[in-house]
Amino acid sequence: MVSGSIFSSSMAWAKAAYDRGLKTAGTPFATRFMLAFAVLESIIIPIPVDPLLVAVVLAKPMKWLRMALACTLASVIGGAGGWALGAILGLGIHDILAMFPEKLAAPTAFAAVEAGFASWGLILVFIGAFSPLPYKVIAVSAGLLGFGLLPFLLVSLIGRGLRFVIVAAIARHHGDPKTVIGLLSLLIGLIVGGIWLTY
Repeated sequence: MVSGSIFSSSMAWAKAAYDRGLKTAGTPFATRFMLAFAVLESIIIPIPVDPLLVAVVLAKPMKWLRMALACTLASVIGGAGGWALGAILGLGIHDILAMFPEKLAAPTAFAAVEAGFASWGLILVFIGAFSPLPYKVIAVSAGLLGFGLLPFLLVSLIGRGLRFVIVAAIARHHGDPKTVIGLLSLLIGLIVGGIWLTY
């Protein structure tokens, strides 16, 4: 009886916390925060923006596509900033990265991406834009290695757009198991296929 009461209280608390979270995620501030985070994630932040996108979509399900496209645009703007950083600083970027903690700077990821650009070029940009690989590393490396800004932006738009639209669609249709399974399968298939291409 006591355990049932504790369980009921815990569930009521979790539901209230979830409702508060959704209410907060539905505010204009939450949308602006998500967009700012999407820009910064493409330059320096090592945490993906996807959970924020999911929260905003759960709070505004009818605006899921608009939120996904806005997040895509913000992320690609950040990617352009990362590209410019790499292009302006050149090889000096390695000295700057050495001043940051290893988790934030990701020197091994930069070395691997720089080596991969020679073989993969546009494919590597798409994989970085779409997959869980750190997009900031792809963006800065593209500028550093003189990869064209326009092709970089176009491929980034496609990769980021696909990813964020699928993630937002999953959040929008979370009550429909068939749709969610189909979208998750597509997402996983594209990620695995992209990673397989680079090996």
